[in-house]
Amino acid sequence: MSRLAHAGLLLLGLLVPRRGVPQGVGGSVGIDANVIGQALTVTTLSNLNFGRPTAAGAGAWQIQGSKNADISMAFVLPAVLTNIQALPGSTMPISFGATSARWNRATNNVAGATAFNPIAGTTGRLGPPANPFIYLWIGGTVSPAAATKPGVYTGTIIVTIAYL
Repeated sequence: MSRLAHAGLLLLGLLVPRRGVPQGVGGSVGIDANVIGQALTVTTLSNLNFGRPTAAGAGAWQIQGSKNADISMAFVLPAVLTNIQALPGSTMPISFGATSARWNRATNNVAGATAFNPIAGTTGRLGPPANPFIYLWIGGTVSPAAATKPGVYTGTIIVTIAYL
């Protein structure tokens, strides 16, 4: 036999599976999918007028969605408020602490609500079937300097809610 024929037989021998030798392995995984039936709705209940999240001046939202669904709550928070009546550039610092936000499942009552840091965000669970809500509050602290110009200072807090 020629060299080429021997090489061809050797190659053929490598490609043909041998009897009794496993040629592969198999496995399976389960698949879980959670289809959310209801879109999330965020309703502003009150604007932040400074103070603690347990005070009447706290900013407040109502989140409605699918019953018993887990959600994430994240904030974009301003570092300063801008005076809309004074000369351009008039600002006042605002800050948020480790317990400046709270949430409560199904009940619009800040008593007993779970405190969290709005800078870090948090997760929670919407209420049961009869009341698929989360209520959310935020407070803040302003630090006006001695030379702060009088006027109305405004800013925007953005809350983002998403199913997990």
